[in-house]
Amino acid sequence: MKTYSFLNTIVLVQGVEIGEWAEGDDVIQIARLNDSASHVIGASGEMAVSLSADRSGEFTFNLQQTSKSNEFLTGLVTAAENGAFVPVFVQFKDTEGNDLASGTQGYIPKPADLSRGTSINGQEWRIVVERLDMLLGGA
Repeated sequence: MKTYSFLNTIVLVQGVEIGEWAEGDDVIQIARLNDSASHVIGASGEMAVSLSADRSGEFTFNLQQTSKSNEFLTGLVTAAENGAFVPVFVQFKDTEGNDLASGTQGYIPKPADLSRGTSINGQEWRIVVERLDMLLGGA
């Protein structure tokens, strides 16, 4: 029998653990920005495949508005906007399912949008990386 628990999920940005996640089944999303291969079909019906060197990707995650990680991530954006740009590194691990993702040479395009109301809201963050490597363990 296989099981899953979000409690076995870890996200690190610059080696700092991100926490206090918003609610939902998609608070962490990791995806390549482009396909690894494409094809063309010639006039005579033969296919040719082109392999891309593009391994760029994106990490999108939602935190509670009360999460201390918002302050940390805002600090990275503020530093970059003030000329102290440092490439962002992201790591994801599901320690139970052995899913792994690693993003290198990234940046945060903008601070999370701000929304407030009568309840706790989510803060959505995006980190775009030059190279995203993923291993879906499925254990």
